[in-house]
Amino acid sequence: MFDEKTLTASRQRQAEWQEQYGKLVARFGDAAPERATVPQTRSGIALKSAYFPDDVAELDFRHIGAPGAYPHTRGNLASQYQLMNWANQPVIGYGLPEHTRQRMDALSEQGMTGYFGQTFYNLLYDLVSHEGLDPDDPAARGRVGQCGMAVYSVADMERLFDGLDLGRTNVVHITMYQTVPALAQYIAYARRRGVEAAALRGNTMNFYHQSAYIGMTAFPPEQGHKLAVALIAYCARHMPQWNTTNFVGYDLEEAGGNAIQEAGMMLAYGIELVESCIEAGVDATAALSRFGFQIAQGNDFFEEVAKIRALRRLWATTMSERFGVTDPRALNVRIHTHTSGAMLTAEQPLVNLIRTTLHTFGAALSGVQAMEVAAYDEAYAIPTEESATLSLRVQQVIQEETNIAAVSDPLAGSYFVESLTDQVARAIAALAEEIEGMGGYIAAQRQGWIRNQIEATAERWRDDVEAGRSGVVGVNRYVEDDAGEPDLFTVDEEVERIAIERIQALRRERDSGRHAAALAEFRTAVGAFADQDMATVGDGRLMETAVEAAAADATTGEMMAAMQEILGWDAPYNFAP
Repeated sequence: MFDEKTLTASRQRQAEWQEQYGKLVARFGDAAPERATVPQTRSGIALKSAYFPDDVAELDFRHIGAPGAYPHTRGNLASQYQLMNWANQPVIGYGLPEHTRQRMDALSEQGMTGYFGQTFYNLLYDLVSHEGLDPDDPAARGRVGQCGMAVYSVADMERLFDGLDLGRTNVVHITMYQTVPALAQYIAYARRRGVEAAALRGNTMNFYHQSAYIGMTAFPPEQGHKLAVALIAYCARHMPQWNTTNFVGYDLEEAGGNAIQEAGMMLAYGIELVESCIEAGVDATAALSRFGFQIAQGNDFFEEVAKIRALRRLWATTMSERFGVTDPRALNVRIHTHTSGAMLTAEQPLVNLIRTTLHTFGAALSGVQAMEVAAYDEAYAIPTEESATLSLRVQQVIQEETNIAAVSDPLAGSYFVESLTDQVARAIAALAEEIEGMGGYIAAQRQGWIRNQIEATAERWRDDVEAGRSGVVGVNRYVEDDAGEPDLFTVDEEVERIAIERIQALRRERDSGRHAAALAEFRTAVGAFADQDMATVGDGRLMETAVEAAAADATTGEMMAAMQEILGWDAPYNFAP
């Protein structure tokens, strides 16, 4: 990238700087913070205290490239945000469907926008539905609508989406393992309104891989993986505008993983999922054009930026070189970032606004397509409307007032950023290769290796904070005895009672014959699916019968009960050999 004259001058200037820097370190001695002498990222990548042209002398300029061009280090679009802002996608979901709808409408009125006039909603289902329960199940008591919205049927979908233009509404369904019934209910609801699945826009999180590092009960790894492939195959055939999969690294970092683990493990799983999709008869280009990543944006500002730039590069080059994909739409993977919830503190909660602003700033500089910005009070409870609006305002100020959106990839060419991006890329690739050497992500998941790695990293971080080696303002730095608590949002106590009454009324009033027949067909399809190999899971039968069952008013709990009984359902560690 540089001629020898420039590099010689660079080395001379670096030597001069190093001499001066060494004198300053010696002068301040023990008063100097650790970062002065042993700088490193949170993932453990060694940093220099300053960077010069010779630090990027060996970089291949083709790995940097141009905005919107292969290998997409600098972003997916040539215009970046100049013609289209990133999508504002705060997480919404609490109480009854109509409560969530109120928050959806309120944030839309405050300027929450998607691409080119579309409306984007990031909707979180409650833990009751994640676990495959209906609200009147004894195990659901006290939790209905508490950590997400209480949506369990097509009737609930109607309460949530009535009046919205489904063809211009982009809906992200944040489910865990109830993805199949949730999507089936949405499709069935749309059909009742005369909207076919092919016209729907949105995103299925396809979280089945998360059982490797999320401590909830789940399907066995192999069955979960097959479910992910079956859903992708169905959507590729029937829902061409639907984004079928997000590789969710966010929750991995929330569980305690670092940036390298987050990106490396998701890259490894992505490779395995593509291989399985091809085996199931899904065209790689068609599948890849609807894949994306949901990535955390944490406190280590430049490592988080480098992580996203490196991940885009590695994804594009891997898909091109390994699978022969050439279509740019299949190589420029979507990245949806969520500002870190793990970095929020209950202590001095207003300080979280500073943290999320910096996370948002980093995400904007990284060139992501969509953002969820955590509210400052999320360490306590569901965000209030005020705190949710403030999180939206953080994005809007950066979009409208900073001129960041006027330049495509403004960090490109930085000696530090380009060097760190290359280091991070090599570390991510090495971890993905290690996982492949173990037989792939599912094998590593089955062995408990993924979970063990994350837990070890989380423990090291906790130890560093407790020992004061890592500073957290309000926790072990600048602590206040009485910092106060924010006004907390609480879910209406009547939510559970109303949800129970509604589900029981649905059971009484639905066509019992149609419901029994449709649920029996779905159960038969699940049984067949359990015995299928990867080459045959793409036949679509599972999703087709799920949609019919949903149309016959089958509930989330009823559909999940069949799947859990037949496919298996247990704590992830119990599936280990």
